[in-house]
Amino acid sequence: MNHIPPNEQPLKMNFIEIIPDNVNDFKSKKMEPLPILKTGTTTVALKIKDGVILATDNRATMGYFVANKNAKKLHRIQEYLYMTIAGGVADAIYLIDLLKAETEIYNLKNEKPIGIGQSAKLLQNILYNKKGFFQVGHLLGGVTDSEGPKIYNLGGYGSILEDDYASVGSGSVFAMGILETEWKKDLTLEEGLKICTRAVRSAIIRDMASGNGIDLVAIQKGKEVVEKRYEISDENLIELNLEKKNKK
Repeated sequence: MNHIPPNEQPLKMNFIEIIPDNVNDFKSKKMEPLPILKTGTTTVALKIKDGVILATDNRATMGYFVANKNAKKLHRIQEYLYMTIAGGVADAIYLIDLLKAETEIYNLKNEKPIGIGQSAKLLQNILYNKKGFFQVGHLLGGVTDSEGPKIYNLGGYGSILEDDYASVGSGSVFAMGILETEWKKDLTLEEGLKICTRAVRSAIIRDMASGNGIDLVAIQKGKEVVEKRYEISDENLIELNLEKKNKK
């Protein structure tokens, strides 16, 4: 049997460097892990009268580099249920696709919509089972007839917190100041949209990892979903929907 000739170049597999020493023996040594680039974002959610509002910024970062200026961080799970993302984009998008599929399967099998609390518990089980494997932070919000408006804050290790308002991401420390001082029970749709916009905008001003625009969605009992998009300018926030109407 012919021997495999020695190879002077190391074979790199994940984080292990395998160096052929001779034809019958292999030595291995650990390699230094690749550097982790921190990401940033601002996501907020709050309850209003018979509904919830979720909002996010539009900037995706890799360390100090702005990787994308039009990142979508607000996603529809079901027509009555939306979720924001923070953390690693690949992990977050995978979990969104997974939750969309699992909730749709539940709805088809049971011939009724899955509850907001059930969806949050399902995602919590997935996160807790992996114990920090997914580097994410999610806000899950929606409205059903039986539950009313619900907001859940889910962490990457499987933590789950229900609250009237919440914020996740690098800019959350700035956004929470607005939510704490301005939120109250039974807010109107207009009041809620203004508070969420101010909360995200306050983070954009101070957090370099947040910016480039604001996405909002409002889910209300018995009403159509309201989606809005704001663009950040040097002077103020410009609502793109109104801008398009003025051009026509």
